[in-house]
Amino acid sequence: MFCNRRQNPGIFHYTMIRILAQKLTESEISPYQCGQFVEFIANLVRTMHAEKVFDNSFLGLEPYLGWFIKHTDFKENPWYPSGAVHRGEYALDEENPFNGPVSQKIATIGSDPCDLGISQDGIFVEEGKQYALSCYLRRQGISGPVRARIARGNEVLASCEFSDVGGDWSKYSATLTSSGTDAQATLRFEFRGPGTLWLDKVSLMPVDNVHGWRPDVIEAVRVMKPGMIRFGGTAVRKYYEWENGIGDVDHRVPFSSPAAGGLEPNNVGMNEFIAFCRAVDAEPLICVRFTTKTPEDAAHQVEYCNGSIDTPYGKRRAENGHPEPYGVRFWQVGNEVISEEYDRTLIDFCRAMRTADPTIKLLSSYPTTGLLESAGELIDYTCPHPYDAEDIEAKEEEVAKFTAIVAEHAPGCDIKLAYTEWNAYNPGWGTGRGRLWTLDNALKCARFHNFMHRHADQIKIAIRSNLADSFCGGAIQTDNARLFKTPVYYAQSLYGNHAGAYPLKVESAGPLDISATLSRDGKQMTLFVVNDTTDLVSEQIDIGPVGEPEGPVQAWIMGDTQRENMHDVSNSFDEPERISTERSTMECTSNRIVFEFQPLTLTVLQFKLLEP
Repeated sequence: MFCNRRQNPGIFHYTMIRILAQKLTESEISPYQCGQFVEFIANLVRTMHAEKVFDNSFLGLEPYLGWFIKHTDFKENPWYPSGAVHRGEYALDEENPFNGPVSQKIATIGSDPCDLGISQDGIFVEEGKQYALSCYLRRQGISGPVRARIARGNEVLASCEFSDVGGDWSKYSATLTSSGTDAQATLRFEFRGPGTLWLDKVSLMPVDNVHGWRPDVIEAVRVMKPGMIRFGGTAVRKYYEWENGIGDVDHRVPFSSPAAGGLEPNNVGMNEFIAFCRAVDAEPLICVRFTTKTPEDAAHQVEYCNGSIDTPYGKRRAENGHPEPYGVRFWQVGNEVISEEYDRTLIDFCRAMRTADPTIKLLSSYPTTGLLESAGELIDYTCPHPYDAEDIEAKEEEVAKFTAIVAEHAPGCDIKLAYTEWNAYNPGWGTGRGRLWTLDNALKCARFHNFMHRHADQIKIAIRSNLADSFCGGAIQTDNARLFKTPVYYAQSLYGNHAGAYPLKVESAGPLDISATLSRDGKQMTLFVVNDTTDLVSEQIDIGPVGEPEGPVQAWIMGDTQRENMHDVSNSFDEPERISTERSTMECTSNRIVFEFQPLTLTVLQFKLLEP
């Protein structure tokens, strides 16, 4: 338990934390306050996906523009020549590629027999596990089979042969079962020359993938209960074309990411994102592009997701394997757009999108008075992006200001706040990003969740940036074989699973940041208590005004299991659960209890209440 500490912090005794029966608002706390963010930036989508092959269309690796620690950051693995390489000519052939501008051409020099091929290292395979291999091949002058194998050094873990390769592009597939486990195995394609082989669109995925996603990622996010996941971001604002990301994955062309570098394989588009949301029980929020687009373009995207098969874009969705409408309810128009043109034309986008589906909820970009006056009658939410969420006092002022400007510039409109991107800090690229996976960051994010509880009437959506990787900014961090959960993952999981329905008024004079919530049926009261000091704080908790306790109190404590009493500790692949959550119970025979809140912890206490 967290009561055993290596250091002896001071103990502060305060008179009382008193929970009142007074609701701060009759509006319920939205489960969408625990939302997460997926976007095409850095390696975020790539490392959540189950695909094991890098550069599967042979366009070459493009460096990322962002970084955390350049020496140790995630790096993709290139293809390289293998076999009797001195007998080979390797070229990216622009003539008749299958996918994109080039295919990989391998030609032997001379007429003597030789084994020639191409390889990629860093492939993680597990003993007894099945993997779906596919590729597109054509050949000239080769009489024998094309062999594919997964190897650990000279040991072959799995292999197959494609004997009927012809002169035209065809897809070849096999299911491979690995005879061993290796995180750095090699995938190799080879043939016996003389002759020429062309190779394109290679894929290797575990058979147990979930709609293309890693099962371990799916499970971690599902347990987190994010409520909502947003698909959008910088790519949407600048260059992403959603129609290039639908249809047969084999025919999708990878695209560059000028905002953050790297090459996106284009395995994930609208269909895969929505499937991910369904798999983790989250509501999808889709951000449509405003820049260089028209209202009709946005309406087509809505129609693709929600239209019947009798509509042109609904028919395309059906042709892509999903006849039933997805029923995506939440749509944001533009990402971080602020301009007079946006304020003026947003209403046209809203009208067109509502024509495609009158039931959808619409979110704007940043709130401005011009936007509210122009389109206030058609938007449901407006969306600041606070990357300074540690400054709770400033956020309190901003909520009050928002309420005032809506009343003045969109009177009678029921417009709410949606923080469609937020974090405690915005450190930019470099080692400063290390703050994002510390215990300190998790506690500051927890304080922001308490703040959002208190303003449940105004703040209905909050999407923390980002869900995965992002050069240590993600709640989940992965490599090719493993994942670990950062401290903020554990904090947000507690809010996602235990938030309650109504925020209650709390009286406290101590240093703790507290949110008290009541369940919809009034039978359960939950306290979220952030102690972001290095002191042990002992408090008497009085729940008498709310009701009498029934049975033991459930307690969850998120903090440093090594009790080092330091703000900047974090998890890693070597210590994946150093910061984690411990659960316990304590007897409660009175409506007043004394509880010691450990240094640098988020504590959740849950009381069952007797019927009034």
